[in-house]
Amino acid sequence: MSLISVIRLKPGMVLEQAVYHGEHCLLKAGTALSIRNIQKLNELQIEEVDVADPNTLFVSPNDKMAEDLVEDFIHVLRSTSPKRPEANKNDYVVKVASLLEHVIKKVAQSEEVLSFMVELRIINKRKLYDHSVYTAVLSGLVAGCMGLPTDQIMVAVIGGLLHNIGVAEMPTLIDVEKFNPQQEKLWKEHPTYGYYFALQKNIPRVVADCILYHHERWDGSGYPKGVAKEEIPLVARIVNVCAQYSSSVTYMNVPPYMAIEELYGTSGIYYDPEVVKVFVNNIPIYPLGVMVRLSTQEVGIVSNIRKNEGPRPIVKIYYNRVNRPITEDKIVDLGKERTIFIEEIL
Repeated sequence: MSLISVIRLKPGMVLEQAVYHGEHCLLKAGTALSIRNIQKLNELQIEEVDVADPNTLFVSPNDKMAEDLVEDFIHVLRSTSPKRPEANKNDYVVKVASLLEHVIKKVAQSEEVLSFMVELRIINKRKLYDHSVYTAVLSGLVAGCMGLPTDQIMVAVIGGLLHNIGVAEMPTLIDVEKFNPQQEKLWKEHPTYGYYFALQKNIPRVVADCILYHHERWDGSGYPKGVAKEEIPLVARIVNVCAQYSSSVTYMNVPPYMAIEELYGTSGIYYDPEVVKVFVNNIPIYPLGVMVRLSTQEVGIVSNIRKNEGPRPIVKIYYNRVNRPITEDKIVDLGKERTIFIEEIL
């Protein structure tokens, strides 16, 4: 940074600091000077300005987030729903995933969304930001596979991204393994906090409602309102299922098959059974081509995810239970072998 006389300024130079005329901000920091800017400075008899070194990068946190959010979202999206049709549960998922690439680019134009995502990232990247991005991807896919219109799919994506913004008000609780009564009472208010934070930032009411209701349960045992079934907005029901699965596998270290079993076991109790059904039948829990260890301790490659519904792919076995290569062809159809499951992704 250096002070340069206005008479020495040249077009293209970049301001290191904002220029004020009285209390009015004339030019913002990072402004690339034009001939007209320089003339205006002369007219106002401003003598010197701070000019940045040519190698200085001017990027705000929101600008950086706009770039990273799109990149991170698409990375997770394509890890979950690759562009190869056979690596998806059906062709319709492929279309929905393609639509989501356009949706996230539009979402990333919202300064309000970006500001919230910056806050989540700097408070706790893994448990807030990464979890929210994965939840948003899953929510968008499920909303699309349920046949919702594009505007509702966008609500599901934004709701997934922002569902935990109320937690930003209580960061000390994020890593607490077991709440005391006072902490639990405060924690159960984070959907309400998030709801009002969203409205204050002019986030659409339908998204704010998604934030408010994302911890409600199908049987009415959730919080903060204790509403049940269709009283809970559909998109909030979608985010609820997706957020539960995301938190289980991203930072609670629950194996995917156990996370799915939890959704199955509580479908119709905690979660909307139709949402769970769409999730299980359209989201490939075990991607095509990954190496897995079965509960038999045999190791193989997931060779087909389309034949069976739910997380029961076909696995071609290459190693026996003592990790020795096998010479014969062996295929395990987990849709038929119901007592065998995938224990680990290698």
